[in-house]
Amino acid sequence: MRAAAKDSCPLCGQPVHLVADGFPGYRVGMRYSIMECESCAASHASPLLVDEGIYGQIYEQISCVPGYNRYHHYAGEVLRRPDPLTYLSRQEESYWAVARALRTKRTGAGRLKVLEVGCGLGYFTYAMVRDGFDVIGVDISPKAIAWASDHYGPYYAEMTMEDLKSKGERYDFIVMNQLIEHIPDVHTFLSDALKLLSGEGDLIMTTPNKSVYQGGIWETDLPPVHLWWFGEEAMRYLAARHGCTVSFVDFAQYTDKHFRVKDQPGGLADRHPILDELGTVIVRQEIAPDGKTKRLIERAGAMDLLRSARGALQRKARWRGARGPILAALFRSTW
Repeated sequence: MRAAAKDSCPLCGQPVHLVADGFPGYRVGMRYSIMECESCAASHASPLLVDEGIYGQIYEQISCVPGYNRYHHYAGEVLRRPDPLTYLSRQEESYWAVARALRTKRTGAGRLKVLEVGCGLGYFTYAMVRDGFDVIGVDISPKAIAWASDHYGPYYAEMTMEDLKSKGERYDFIVMNQLIEHIPDVHTFLSDALKLLSGEGDLIMTTPNKSVYQGGIWETDLPPVHLWWFGEEAMRYLAARHGCTVSFVDFAQYTDKHFRVKDQPGGLADRHPILDELGTVIVRQEIAPDGKTKRLIERAGAMDLLRSARGALQRKARWRGARGPILAALFRSTW
């Protein structure tokens, strides 16, 4: 089914077509259309609008919200680890990609000045600080910033992009870890962020990777939590539009060591709301803190070996090679 001729991609302006109508939202009763661009291949939810209330409901129940509960888990675990950045790098490929890019850029000429935009609970900012970087984490959620400051220290600020621009600071590295898919006006947001970079600065964006799910409808969080589903072609378009070069992190070193099940794309019947009509989690899922045995195995340096052995026993398809379910795009301005 084709969209009306007047419909165009909010990213590149080219025609879009309807992929799914009546697609379920994050909360019961929400319905969306999923549109796909015929040029840059980005998918977006329609209406393309943020619901701030949903984020409040997620943060209030974050220890048991499926998917987001792992962030609450990491927030506690980084305080128990002598090397929290390496710990996070072993948990998910997005953290691994950012840590790899940061450590590659680091030189002996002083600490890199880093900005994490959309820091949430702040544990990733804290991990980067502990690794020797000069980091500030910013978020528009006062609850998240208060929590992060109370648990990790004075590395956080409740700030919008406009606040950051008016402050006039410049950064060697900007981190947007699984953030861009939440932003309705991608161009304004990205343009403002790029203006915060120093002359040789880099911006890294991680986001769910549409490119590896041929035929997928929406293999990412339900709207309006995620409003976009980007692939590599959309990242190339964004880079060209904003006067940047772009390179993609090669995940081969990560996928060789970490077992990740390669699920097949799901259909409309496989997607269900996370919150009920009142904003309460429908199926609670809590993650227990890691035990002493697991932490001892990590300290002995045997966790990667154990994961590789466990992965070898699995018969399910796994992600391998340079590409995976997350992409990490490194932008550098040419202007």
